[in-house]
Amino acid sequence: MIHSSVLSLVGSTPIVLLNRIFPHPRIKLAAKLEAKNVGGSIKDRVALAMIEAAEASGELTPDKTIIEATSGNTGVGLAMVCAVKGYKLTLVMPDSASEERKRIMRAYGAELLLTPGRLGTDGAIEEAYRLAREEPHGYVLMDQYNNPASIAAHYRGTGQEILEQTGGRVTHVVATLGTSGTAMGLAKRMKESAPQVRVVAVEPYAGHRIQGLKNMQESYPPGIYDKHAVNRIIRVEDEEAFTCSRRLAREEGILTGMSAGAALAASLQIARELDGKGEDGLIVFICPDTGERYLSTTLFAPPAQHGLGVRSVASGKVEVLTAPPGGHALFTPGPSLDELGDLEAWRRIVWMDVLGRALAERGQKVRMAVGLADMDDRTLAAAREAGSGLAEFGAQALTTVTVHARRLGVSEATLFALANASQERDLGLDRKLLARGQAYEKLRSVYFDVTRDKTYGLTSGLDLAGMNVGHTVDLADYVKEHPADFTLLKRVTLQDLKLGDVVETEWGKVRPSWFLQLAAAALDALGSVSVMLGSESHRFPHLDNFNALWSAGAGVRPQAWVIVQPVAPRHAGGQVPSLKEALVLAGSGAALRLLLLSTSCQKTLSFSVESLAMWVKNQHRLQDAGNAASLGGGKGGIAPELEQAIYDLKTAFASALDDNLDLAHFWPRLFSFAKSVNAKAGRLSAAEAEAVGEQLMACDRVLGFLDQSRLPLAPRDWPAEARDLVLRREEARRSKDFSLADSLRHELARMGLRLEDHTLGARLYRQG
Repeated sequence: MIHSSVLSLVGSTPIVLLNRIFPHPRIKLAAKLEAKNVGGSIKDRVALAMIEAAEASGELTPDKTIIEATSGNTGVGLAMVCAVKGYKLTLVMPDSASEERKRIMRAYGAELLLTPGRLGTDGAIEEAYRLAREEPHGYVLMDQYNNPASIAAHYRGTGQEILEQTGGRVTHVVATLGTSGTAMGLAKRMKESAPQVRVVAVEPYAGHRIQGLKNMQESYPPGIYDKHAVNRIIRVEDEEAFTCSRRLAREEGILTGMSAGAALAASLQIARELDGKGEDGLIVFICPDTGERYLSTTLFAPPAQHGLGVRSVASGKVEVLTAPPGGHALFTPGPSLDELGDLEAWRRIVWMDVLGRALAERGQKVRMAVGLADMDDRTLAAAREAGSGLAEFGAQALTTVTVHARRLGVSEATLFALANASQERDLGLDRKLLARGQAYEKLRSVYFDVTRDKTYGLTSGLDLAGMNVGHTVDLADYVKEHPADFTLLKRVTLQDLKLGDVVETEWGKVRPSWFLQLAAAALDALGSVSVMLGSESHRFPHLDNFNALWSAGAGVRPQAWVIVQPVAPRHAGGQVPSLKEALVLAGSGAALRLLLLSTSCQKTLSFSVESLAMWVKNQHRLQDAGNAASLGGGKGGIAPELEQAIYDLKTAFASALDDNLDLAHFWPRLFSFAKSVNAKAGRLSAAEAEAVGEQLMACDRVLGFLDQSRLPLAPRDWPAEARDLVLRREEARRSKDFSLADSLRHELARMGLRLEDHTLGARLYRQG
C-alpha cells in the first residue's frame, strides 16, 4: 500500500504487553506506543486535529503563521504537519527543553522562540498568548490547552483504538497530565462506550523535573482539564518516573520518555492494589513519545554517572560527588578523648561509614579517617586527672575507640588517627602559612590571619560578623590582630612545661590547636579531603577554619561539607546515654547503629529508651529475614510477587542513596519486605532464598543492619565434611545416641562451626 502522505500514518499505534516488569498470572500491564506515530509522539494526533479544525473553521489561511506554546512534542507534531501542508510555524518553548526536540522542530522548518526555563511551560504560554493577542492578523494560535480538538483527537482515535485492540478487556487506562487532552479524551470515550473502564490520570508533584507534565497547582491549569472527568489521579515522584523509564528500556526493550515512566509507575501501583484485593486487571498505559528525545538528559545516563549527592552547607545544595583522581577521602573529627562515648560523635562516624560504603558500592575508591585530637586542653586535663602520661592516655583511648567502632559495624578500613602523630605536618603547615603571610607569630603563639583569606566564612555560609567573639574563646588569653583570627600554635603553660607536654619549635615551646591537630591528621591519614562531616556545633567557625588550613596550607578543597545533627533526649529532663550505656540497652551494635541511622542526618535524633527498644525489634525483624534467606532450599523458581518485591526494594534503596542519603522513606519499605520474607520462612525455594539474600546483603553492605555472626550459613555453603557430620548427627539423634550426637557437635566446633537445633532443622554458624 502506498500512502498519499505521512499524515495518513498518524494514529493506529500498537499495544504491547509487558513481560518482565510485573509478571502476574491475573494482572497484565500493556503499553500503547505512541512513538509509532510518524512524528514520534502522541501529539501528532493533536497537531493534525487542531490544524484540520482551524482549516475547517476558516481561521487558518495560507497567509497566516501558526503559533503555539509547547514543551516539545506538540511542537514537533505541528512542525511535521506544517511541513506537509506548507504553513509557517512559530513555536514558543522553555529553553530547558531537551536539545533533541529543539533540533527536530528546526529540522522540520519551524521557528523557535525560547523562554526562560525557570518559568517552565507557563512562561512559553504567556509569550505565545501575548504575540497572538498583539498580532491577530498575522498569527493563528492553536492553543492546545483550551482547544476542544485536543480532546476530540483522543476521543475519536486513542480511546477507540484501545477498546478495539484489547477486545474490550481493558480495565484501566493510565495517562499523564500535561495539556490533559489525552486523559480528557479517553475519559469521554470510556464513559460513553465502556463505563466499567477506569481512567487514571498521573500528575507530578510541585517542583517536578518530568518534562512534558504539569502539576495543576503550580501552573496554569488547561481550560480543557476537568479533574472530575477521570476516575482517579495518582501523583508520581520524579525518581519513580525516571526509574520506570529505564526499566521499560532495559527490561522490555521499549525506549520511552519520562512521561511514560510516570504512567508506568502509576500502573504498577494500581497493579499491586489489584493483587492485594485478589482482582484481575488489564492496565493499558500511554507511552507518549520516544526516549531518543531525552538522550541529552541524565535519564539514560549510566548508573555510575548519576552520582550520589549530599547536601553541603557551603552551597546549601545537594552536591553530586564526583570521584577525584585518587578516590574519595572522607574525614570527620572523632569524640573528645575525655568523652569517648559521645553518642553525637558516633552518629557522625556511622553516617560517614554509610556514605563511604555507598560510594564503594558504586565502584569508587574510598578512604575514611576519624581524627582524634590528643593534645588539646580537654585531653591534657583528663590524662593528668587519671595520672597517665599523654602518650599512654592516647593509646588507651585509641584501643577503646577501635573496639567501639567494631561494635557499631564501622568499616575496618576506617583509620582512627591520633593527631599527635602528625606533629611534622602541623609544623609544615605553619611554616607554609607564615611564609605566605597568611599567618603571624605574636608572643610565641601563631595565628591564622582570616583577613588574608578572601573565602573565609563561605564554607559555613556566614561572614566574619557572624562569629560570636568572646563566646568561643576567652580573648583575655590571646593577643591577636583580629578578633576572628584563630590559633595555630599556642604557647604552653608552666604546667605543660613541668610535665613535658610541649612541642619544640622555632617559635618556642607550644601546643598545636585543636583545628591544626585535626587538619594535619586528616592530611597525614588521607592525603586529601573530598567530604568533611561535622556537627552543628562545628558550623562556624570550625568548618571555615578547616577550610582555611586545607586550602591555604595544602591546596585541598573538599567537594562537600556535611552537617550531621546531634542526638538529643526526647523527653524533657532526659539524658542521652554514653555509647557504652546505649550498647547495653540495645543488646547489639547492629540495633544501636539502626537507631543512629533512623532519621536523616540533617535532623536531630531524639533519643529515648522506648525508641531504642523499637529499633531493637526492627533489627530482630531484619535479622530474621536474613535467617530465612539463609535457610531456604525448596524447589521451584521465584514467585512473581517476590521478584517484584525484590526489584522494588532495590530501586527504593538506590533512590534513597541518591537523594542525599535520605533513608526515611526506605526503612518502611525494608521492614515491609522483611515482614513478607519472614512470613515465608521455611517455605522459600532455593532460588527465592538466594535472590532475597542477595538483595538484603546489598542493602546491608551499605547500612550494616545485620549481625553477621548471628546469620546461619546457607546449606549450599556448608563444607562437604560439615554436611556429612550434620547428617550423621541427625541419624544419631533419631537413634537416641546422644553421646555420639554430642561428639559430632564438638567435631563441628573444632572446624570453627557452631551448631544450633531449630524446628526447621540444624543451623550452622561460623564461630567468632
